[in-house]
Amino acid sequence: MKKFARREVAHVAAMLSVLVLGVRCAGMEEVDSDQAHMQLDNALMVAERSGLQLCVELDPALRSRSGELLEALKADLAVVKERHPLWEKAGFAQAPVRIQLGCPGAAMPSERLESKGAQVGPGVSASPSPFRTFVYILDEAKAQVVLGEEPAIRARAELMRVEEHALAEVSTALIIRASSLGTSSFQETWLPRGLGVPPLREPAAVGPAIDFVPK
Repeated sequence: MKKFARREVAHVAAMLSVLVLGVRCAGMEEVDSDQAHMQLDNALMVAERSGLQLCVELDPALRSRSGELLEALKADLAVVKERHPLWEKAGFAQAPVRIQLGCPGAAMPSERLESKGAQVGPGVSASPSPFRTFVYILDEAKAQVVLGEEPAIRARAELMRVEEHALAEVSTALIIRASSLGTSSFQETWLPRGLGVPPLREPAAVGPAIDFVPK
């Protein structure tokens, strides 16, 4: 896999709201970086991805509503597609958007997540999944435990190594309440952030997440 300069990755991270982490050597497994190729010219992040794909995990209490909730998510994506000025530039227009019920390596969050630095999903991978976004939909009771007072949480789902001691987020996890689907806040802020593009409406306290930790 091509190695990218940290300055180049940081610049793209700032543009696409992608998280870049410095990592320590100790405890890290060696990754065969020839298995996948990172790309920095759009928000899909992995060259092997041919278009925007999302996977969805439902809280067990919501499984009887799976059809309804997936249709609501599709409608929200249609709103973002119509309104977001970077939809095409992000690489999302090169193929029809696909949504799959069920995410790889994805146990539902069951404990309180922090609003910054959370990890939900497969983690570090040499061969990331085709899914740019992992969506976890919680019922209200589970959301009170996992999200607390947060309306939603954006977390890391999959990361790839971009240089010897740095990882870049290539898949994003979005943990939401079922009641958030169809709301302007979800369509304008949380869903774009989960797709790796800037929000249509940026909350005052939110900024691009870039974090380098020295070796």
